Amino acid sequence: MDKNLLKKVVIKIGSSSLSSIDKGLNHKNIRNLVKEIAWLLASNIKVILVTSGAISMGLYICDKTRRPTKLSELQYLASIGQIELMQAYKKQFNKVLPDYHLGQILLTNEDLVSRERYLNAKNALNELLRNSAIPVVNENDTVAYDEIQFGDNDVLASTVANLIEADLLVLFTDQDGLYDKDPTKFSNAKLIEFINVDDEQLKQLAVSSKSSSAIGSGGIKSKIIAAQTASRSGASTVIAKGVGKNFFQKLFDNQISCTTIVAQKKNITARQKWMIDNTKPKGILYLDSGAVNALKIKKKSLLPVGVIKLTGNFFRGDLLSCLDQDGVEVARGLSNFSSEDAKKIIGKKAKSFSDDLENRIDENLIHRDNLVII
Repeated sequence: MDKNLLKKVVIKIGSSSLSSIDKGLNHKNIRNLVKEIAWLLASNIKVILVTSGAISMGLYICDKTRRPTKLSELQYLASIGQIELMQAYKKQFNKVLPDYHLGQILLTNEDLVSRERYLNAKNALNELLRNSAIPVVNENDTVAYDEIQFGDNDVLASTVANLIEADLLVLFTDQDGLYDKDPTKFSNAKLIEFINVDDEQLKQLAVSSKSSSAIGSGGIKSKIIAAQTASRSGASTVIAKGVGKNFFQKLFDNQISCTTIVAQKKNITARQKWMIDNTKPKGILYLDSGAVNALKIKKKSLLPVGVIKLTGNFFRGDLLSCLDQDGVEVARGLSNFSSEDAKKIIGKKAKSFSDDLENRIDENLIHRDNLVII
């Protein structure tokens, strides 16, 4: 990997690398992380840090032994732990990078569903980078609820990577990377050092992998999904055990054990990036094979005749997810019809549309200009 080709790097560090229930914050790892960020900055690479640890720090402060499932308890722990976490970062950054400011950004998925708020978040991050500040991003766990949660910070990190057009996403975890089988169960498990984001093996690993952490919410599956998401705007992903001394120097010298998931550079518009980053579409369209072929191969708009069924309540202009008959997402786009009217036209050709539609102009359910292939 050539560091000279990198301009922006998103680093995500997980709860298991930052703290433990019985000992609290791992100050050594935080110090190593800050030193690694300093090394990147000295190499003229801008850095955005996505951090977990607020809830796990709350667990330690409140003498809890297991991450709760009740949302209000998680919010309570996050609000207490967030202060301690940021104070620890501030202390280390003041020692290592006294000329840099930290800028904390707390996000929920709702901030990225709205196109306007999405652009506001993008502008805030870029303004921090332009002013030689270091954005520290976390999910706003104190107000997040099921409908607006990212789910874990792996997904949040990949969204941020797309948001600021990063070249590389680094996910620090408690393993050296991805293995061809579970290393906790099989002694002959082999580390996957390089793999293409479209490799079928990744999909199989995502299905079979689960998290084993008592305090974190992510696992190998979430890291694979994050890598796939980041790749849609051209960012490759490194999954590694973090965070060791001289990590990035060793990474660029190919002297460290890790997994690199290689992305294919894709040219997509700013609107398409927003569609990809939006993790909660308002509705789902199930397509027949002809419609899938028209979208992916022929680069056509989506006609109602190719839609088998739909779910969700949505309005004209809302973002929809398009699935094939196996339930695999193939595209996203902005609907020309409300769900009420869409139910009247799916499976039909334009000449069979009823006259009581709100939108009587468009014959495409989703126009090609408002569509992105996944």
